[in-house]
Amino acid sequence: MDIGKTTMMTTGALPVSTAARAPEAAAFNTKEAVSITGAQGDTLTQKMDQLKQMSQTSKVSAAPALGSKEFWVNQATHMTDFFAKVSKDDVNGGFFTHIDAQGNVSNKDEKFLMPTSRQVWAYAATYEMTGDKTYLDLAKHGVDFELAHHMKTNASGETFWMQRVNGDGSLGEGETAKPIVINEQTYGLTGLIGYYKATKDPKILEVIKSGHQFLTNHMWDKKDGAFFDSVDPKTLEPSSTKSYNSVVYPATSALLEMADIADGPWKKEVCGQLKTMADIFVKNFPDPKTGFIKENFTTDWKEDWRNWQKQPEGSIGVSGHNTQGALFLLRTERLLSAEGMLKPEEAQAYRNTAQTIVDSMLEKTYDKENGGFFDVFVRETGQNMWHTNKAFWQQEEGYLATLAMSKLTGDSKYTEAANKTLQFWDKNFMDREIGGDRQTVAKDGAPLTDPKGGPGKSSYHSTEMAKLAMEINNW
Repeated sequence: MDIGKTTMMTTGALPVSTAARAPEAAAFNTKEAVSITGAQGDTLTQKMDQLKQMSQTSKVSAAPALGSKEFWVNQATHMTDFFAKVSKDDVNGGFFTHIDAQGNVSNKDEKFLMPTSRQVWAYAATYEMTGDKTYLDLAKHGVDFELAHHMKTNASGETFWMQRVNGDGSLGEGETAKPIVINEQTYGLTGLIGYYKATKDPKILEVIKSGHQFLTNHMWDKKDGAFFDSVDPKTLEPSSTKSYNSVVYPATSALLEMADIADGPWKKEVCGQLKTMADIFVKNFPDPKTGFIKENFTTDWKEDWRNWQKQPEGSIGVSGHNTQGALFLLRTERLLSAEGMLKPEEAQAYRNTAQTIVDSMLEKTYDKENGGFFDVFVRETGQNMWHTNKAFWQQEEGYLATLAMSKLTGDSKYTEAANKTLQFWDKNFMDREIGGDRQTVAKDGAPLTDPKGGPGKSSYHSTEMAKLAMEINNW
């Protein structure tokens, strides 16, 4: 890949002095406030007790520059320490899914696969950032629960996952009758891949391989490419639909990092699947008529809007899906180019498509006044749909996509958008009074009262934002 140089920054996001940052940011330093390396022989519970006491009392007067390595490590530990404190279930194992805006468990009766696996990934990633084994212990706490209660094995020895279990780990009523959904299955592998990277545990590697085998054998479309949205739990017959969820999410939740741990024929297979999906994205997802990508398809890639994304006003585009799709192309291009699997014109098509998408989102969904990215839009008119709020995960995707384009092109418009988005994010989404990050804020950053933990949210996105930002800074 041709990596452009930018004269405006050295870390990817232009560092901002602490004096220019929000007062709450200047009053918090996660490295000191939540250090949890205990004395030799401390149990995990003892370390967590220390964490609770320290996170309630320690405040310091300085914070690292926005976009610096120290900033990102602090963000990761801020998130993982909060969720360790509020969601860890010491009785039945695993992590509670439902955490309200005040950091309280709001429902102990059910636990979901995706937030559990995502927390495992976040703890493993934070361990790799800090070297603090407490995070690895926390990751194992989630892995043990996931393998014991969410994992199922079919008659062929292939691994697949149940999405919802009861609080004690028993299988919820009716769960085995629900469709097996592709992005739920790949997110079941997310945490295990992160945990394997940190531990090199061969038993975990076998589970990952078995899970990928199930996806390849039963959910991959050998005729028209990529994954089906779901399969029937009894017959394994595929659905008649594909979507953004069956292309980009499997790549970003599992396959891109799976390629890092795979070797031999397995790696060739994983990279081949990524190339097929990226080629399909470039061919079928862009929509010059609206400037938003297409997201719903038939199995042979005809546009097919449905469910909540089909409204009387028009089809609904998601800002974060567009920027995440662009980043998917850029990450895949780097991987496949390094593997010698792309022709120069193919690599250029990936980069050009990504840049076109990011440019469109900066024009249509980026808040030029306050920074950050809005949520959902009517694709045909470009108007906000339902509200003008901003969601946590879409700031991650928007920031990383503009950061990546800044690194690759040196164009100041991407640098400025990345910096302004990060400033908005740090000021308004990071909750330094209660902990964690806010799920949703208003256009101007005013906090809303949405839960901090749920089936689609845990410590994952903010920790992934930190990890990927540091990686992109080295492009």
